[in-house]
Amino acid sequence: MRFLQRIALSIRPPASTSSADTSLRYTDILFGFVIKELFTRLQNWPSVNWTVKAHLLVGTTLVLGSWIGYRRSLNRTSYDVKFFNLPFFRFLADQLMLILYFRIAVITNVDGTGLPDDQTLATHTASLVVAVFALYLVWDALAIWMVFAKTDGGAVPLYPKVGDDGKKTTERQKFEPAGICITAFFLSLVSICWCRSQSPESLWILVAILLGYRWVKEVRTSWTSA
Repeated sequence: MRFLQRIALSIRPPASTSSADTSLRYTDILFGFVIKELFTRLQNWPSVNWTVKAHLLVGTTLVLGSWIGYRRSLNRTSYDVKFFNLPFFRFLADQLMLILYFRIAVITNVDGTGLPDDQTLATHTASLVVAVFALYLVWDALAIWMVFAKTDGGAVPLYPKVGDDGKKTTERQKFEPAGICITAFFLSLVSICWCRSQSPESLWILVAILLGYRWVKEVRTSWTSA
């Protein structure tokens, strides 16, 4: 193997499929930690005000919906995560989302004391949700990049469609622009909600937007899979 080929392989390792599911299992565990933090705070539901209740609903809806979407995603890759391939950057986006989920979950204290004022809580929560949706958009963009990425020769897809037997085929993955369009639309909605988050009532609107987003994504997944 030539020196330049070795350098190329170190920067762009060959794509390989795996059934180990390591990155998914690891991320599932982190989702569990976030959900635990939210559920611990939900136990104080009767003793907190309505702004904190709305904040906890935003966090719970976002995290549970994200976990379902994570497992149901049509674009969830079967390729190994390697330094530094496209699945690695999608995995990195997943971990950044989880950091934001953790931050949303722990804004309020477990015992319900030392809470920020209503406006600060609403604004902070909305800004974190906007950041999460921006990462959703990055994740979808990376999925599209994987569809069109080709080998150095330019004739064969770098991440071709994976067959039912778990092996790579010679076919390009199906291009589905609907996913990124849905994400971009709802990113604009949560951004508007963030701009109007001076009112704590905006958190209730945010809950409705999150439920709408997950419903639309689920409909899209069901229609595409049918």
